[in-house]
Amino acid sequence: MKMITNKQVEPMQPVQMFNGYVGAHMAYALHQIGLFHIMGPQVSMTVPELAEQTKCDQPRLEGLLRTGSLLGYFEFQADGTVRMTAMGEELRRDLGYFVWSVGGYGKIFQELGQLATTSKAWGHLRDNGLVALGADMCNRNLMTDLLYEVLDGLEFTHIADLGCGNGGRLVQFCQRYPHIQGVGVDIAAAAIELAEANVVQHGLEDRLKMICTNALDTFQSDKYQDVMANVEILSCFMMFHDLYNIDSIRDTIFDRLRNAFPNLKYFLIADTVQMSREEEDAKLPIFNVGYELVHDFMEVQIPSKGDYERLFVASGLTIEKCIDFGTPNTYLYLLRV
Repeated sequence: MKMITNKQVEPMQPVQMFNGYVGAHMAYALHQIGLFHIMGPQVSMTVPELAEQTKCDQPRLEGLLRTGSLLGYFEFQADGTVRMTAMGEELRRDLGYFVWSVGGYGKIFQELGQLATTSKAWGHLRDNGLVALGADMCNRNLMTDLLYEVLDGLEFTHIADLGCGNGGRLVQFCQRYPHIQGVGVDIAAAAIELAEANVVQHGLEDRLKMICTNALDTFQSDKYQDVMANVEILSCFMMFHDLYNIDSIRDTIFDRLRNAFPNLKYFLIADTVQMSREEEDAKLPIFNVGYELVHDFMEVQIPSKGDYERLFVASGLTIEKCIDFGTPNTYLYLLRV
């Protein structure tokens, strides 16, 4: 197991840890009530106006906003209105991390002690729908522009997305590229339910198909041949580490995928890798500590950047591009088949 020594990391004082815990739950609560859809840059509103629009109890909403003010995300102004600060705008941009952690993995974090001392199962504690939603929010706010810098230079008509979550990425693809069709695959029924609703909401039923299945099943069965036959780009965002951890397929996974998708030209793979011992920044980045912790409890090894690149090369793939991809220690690879 990779370890980071104390000399590399600036210690967090207990007061920071406690206030950060409160702030994370405040951020998720504000997401739940839709406040960030109402307030934007240069928007000032009174607490009663915000309570009416969010359908919140006014004293409780004021408590949330006061907490946000103490933490630097909101300002109460002399005229009685509230507005977001520059740091509040940064929180809006990063809100997906809090939906992922507090919403998606919150119950797991609450049960860490029990999980550490027993063989208690963890799967039912994770909200797959909120994990998918948080990932999609990060995708939209932090990664989309970088992704299009790569995709805009490629010619394709069919794309598949393994671990598609709520389908938001495929919807965006269809909106940007009106000529394409796509298929999404995800093992989580809750995520696929959100994806199908997303497809209907955007009127893309004739262009997108969502499949609820283990991605491995698409390698072993001809059940989905009709939707796989024309795929030219196969994307896999933030889940390749799960496939990497299956020892029996790690060395042959790309051969299996090439067989399943006979017209494939490119793999487009994005994932978060292990934090490096050589990181120069003494402050820990957002996301990685929680990401590695929950995967430790799920007994899933997070590969290093070098682990991935050795696998790509050994699998006969050419690394056309590798770019930093929005989230710390996260990379987007364009791999030519």
